[in-house]
Amino acid sequence: MNRRQLSEFLFSKMNMVEPYPDKVKPVSEMMELTAFFPGGMGLWLEEKSEIIPDILVLGHDFSTVLEYKKMVDSMQNEINGPTWRELRKLFKTAEIDLNRCFFSNVYMGLRDVKLMTGTFPGSKDKAYVHRNLEFLKLQIETIKPKVIITLGKPASINLSLLSKELKESWAGGKALSIPNNGLKNNVVIHDHNYICAALEHPSMRNQNVKRRRHQNESGCYSGSHAEVELLKDAMQFT
Repeated sequence: MNRRQLSEFLFSKMNMVEPYPDKVKPVSEMMELTAFFPGGMGLWLEEKSEIIPDILVLGHDFSTVLEYKKMVDSMQNEINGPTWRELRKLFKTAEIDLNRCFFSNVYMGLRDVKLMTGTFPGSKDKAYVHRNLEFLKLQIETIKPKVIITLGKPASINLSLLSKELKESWAGGKALSIPNNGLKNNVVIHDHNYICAALEHPSMRNQNVKRRRHQNESGCYSGSHAEVELLKDAMQFT
């Protein structure tokens, strides 16, 4: 399965999360743009590459219905927006090739509300949450990532629900709130082992990253340096 087929296959399986609850609408088409899946292909398309992604980067959800429609109408990516700008800067510092990444979300569907931040409306529907967790398992099984990187508290919490190890240590946002707790090795999800790293969401990174702490053989790090070292440590195992 090549890069494009990977995205197309996952999009074809999106019916797994149906039906959509109140205030959540389906993504009608996957744009051929550098954008998080399912609104985009989940791939870095700003340069030619045949690399099959082996890093899964998980956000919360794609966006609102209105913002999605704006992207469809303009067919322009948002790689210079807050999320992508900070993510690109961080990954460059940590020496992570964007072509190795599949950028996705823990929730499929669009917010049918004005704000693109805050609690995802579908998170209140237990059956819908379960279906999205099953789809997240499919994403992981399909991509077979060496590293799973979560962006923000909700993504880390949802991922923790798929693993006994993470459920004990990352529940309730502890991946971000507890010092030296953002990197976990040998996390078992569906009988396979993964390296999992939790980051602050890039769009809120400047406000929140100061609380991060990470320790390794080289020393103790705080703030932005902590997340850089955390990523470098995660990538050492790949």
